[in-house]
Amino acid sequence: MAERPLQQYADPEDPKISAMSRITTIEQLREAIRDLEHQNYVNEQHMRGRVAQLTERLRPANVLKGIFNNLFTGGSEMRTSLLKMAAGLATSFLIKKFFKKPHLSGSRK
Repeated sequence: MAERPLQQYADPEDPKISAMSRITTIEQLREAIRDLEHQNYVNEQHMRGRVAQLTERLRPANVLKGIFNNLFTGGSEMRTSLLKMAAGLATSFLIKKFFKKPHLSGSRK
């Protein structure tokens, strides 16, 4: 099985776990266990924070807010496309409204 480096969030400057030196005493083992438990705690807290951020961003109100912010502060290409779409919908509505055939009511004589 190929070993791959583990992600360490405790130290953003050093994203990989440094190779452990050889453990020869019980005290070194206990210290290594404490270090790994601390690293595990820090990683867990980091991941909880990221999940909370993602959950907040994906709330429907925030998704809609993001869409409107992109619409009004985004590129002009997106605004132009939306304006063209709105103009097309308005035009088709007006054409249907003013040029629809009159309904024949009652019976023909």
